[in-house]
Amino acid sequence: MEFPFDVDALLPERITVLDQHLRPPARRPGTTTPARVDLQQQIMTIVDELGKASAKAQHLPAPITSASRMQSNRHVMYVLKDTSARPAGKGAIIGFLKVGYKKLFVLDDREAHNEVEPLCILDFYIHESLQRHGHGRELFQYMLQKERVEPHQLAIDRPSQKLLKFLNKHYNLETTVPQVNNFVIFEGFFAHQHRPPAPSLRATRHSRAAVLDPSPAAPVRKLPPKRAEGDIKPYSSSDREFLKVAVEPPWPLNRAPRRATPPVHPPPRSSSLGNSPERGPLRPFVPEQELLRSLRLCPPHPTARLLLATDPGGSPAQRRRTSSLPRSDDSRY
Repeated sequence: MEFPFDVDALLPERITVLDQHLRPPARRPGTTTPARVDLQQQIMTIVDELGKASAKAQHLPAPITSASRMQSNRHVMYVLKDTSARPAGKGAIIGFLKVGYKKLFVLDDREAHNEVEPLCILDFYIHESLQRHGHGRELFQYMLQKERVEPHQLAIDRPSQKLLKFLNKHYNLETTVPQVNNFVIFEGFFAHQHRPPAPSLRATRHSRAAVLDPSPAAPVRKLPPKRAEGDIKPYSSSDREFLKVAVEPPWPLNRAPRRATPPVHPPPRSSSLGNSPERGPLRPFVPEQELLRSLRLCPPHPTARLLLATDPGGSPAQRRRTSSLPRSDDSRY
């Protein structure tokens, strides 16, 4: 894969190791040094183009290797350069291999879950025109020596059929352990226990010092001097009077009903279910004579007047006169 800039001058070694910083490697003595920003931009262009070519070869919807992904993850990328003479004299890239440590939950032969953090093969690509020339094995073997791992200790993320055949041909990796995720591990993966990276020497030294010396590392806080205790004074009269004051009981004892004068205009109460209507004060007792007098003075109802007018017995005065006469014995029957 060729580029419009000088790849041979940008990557002096045959295999270049790039990390998340994507810094250009040290240049050979005697070569011109352009601006460092331009060199980093050229490296980012190489990473992006290699990721696109790998996604196209694996029929992926989007590249899984790019400069932005490299900068946001702690992955390592091994780039293989073609050192043979080119017509343009600028060199070319043969392929790349991207690896990185990941925390995984994998199943062993007994289908038990294990939390491990192995080195994973994340992306592997060799240009189509240069395959079956030993370049893939050269790049893979360089990575194994650099990372100091064995092939059966690796976990491969969604390997293609070409990669599985490559591992079977060169490293005799054939029997896989079934997993529930996209990673593939081979038989012998659990021969060496995968542990997370050990803490730094400085952290270990501090932890040992903490075990030997249990005193806290923070500086001791100085307390104010203690006041001198004087003579104990008896309770004064004011203190005794204070103790006699009734203290309000806590809730819900303080919710007991209290007798208080009712307000002049009490608020209306709801007539919903569970609330009985509030009764007003009873009327005072009225004597019988006063009650009869109020009934005589009360004017008759219009309906009563109509009934009396239509009564054939005559007027009320006539009925009173006739009712006062003595009745004969014949009228009784």
